[in-house]
Amino acid sequence: MSIVNFFETVEGTWFSQRTTHFAPGQPSQTGQATLKIARVETSDARVTALCQQCNADANAAIFAYTIQQEGQASLYGSGAATPPRTTLMVGLKSDDDCSGQFFSQTDREPAIAGKYCLEGEVLTLSVRNEEFQSDERLWYMNPNLRMRTSLVKRADGYQMASFCSEIRRSS
Repeated sequence: MSIVNFFETVEGTWFSQRTTHFAPGQPSQTGQATLKIARVETSDARVTALCQQCNADANAAIFAYTIQQEGQASLYGSGAATPPRTTLMVGLKSDDDCSGQFFSQTDREPAIAGKYCLEGEVLTLSVRNEEFQSDERLWYMNPNLRMRTSLVKRADGYQMASFCSEIRRSS
């Protein structure tokens, strides 16, 4: 499976159930979210702008998606709605079909550059910079059920691990 084929499977509306564990001494958190993932043409002005911001050639973009997230977090039962967020993600072609560079930007936050690697049918997204490192893995149990894990470590010692199970909602 190529990275383009993998991303063709992500489109749709997903119900996400998340459990997050923080560094020792902090309570765990659960949450639910609705994720709306839509393909964006690689010629879209938003893709071009993000590539320019990251000093990359927009013509090298092979996939682009928006991810709209609306959710609710819960800290031991006290639920609070989180503000809706939209992320644009763009992947660049590379020498092989399974790994390369990606950029993402959520709303008005700074853009992030990272690497993607598809091994078998498991996608790993990795980001490394001076402020933090992050590894996220995604895989499918079947076409309408996917799993996602992430591990984030910040330079100040903060650590967070999460697990999500996500079910595609039918139209």
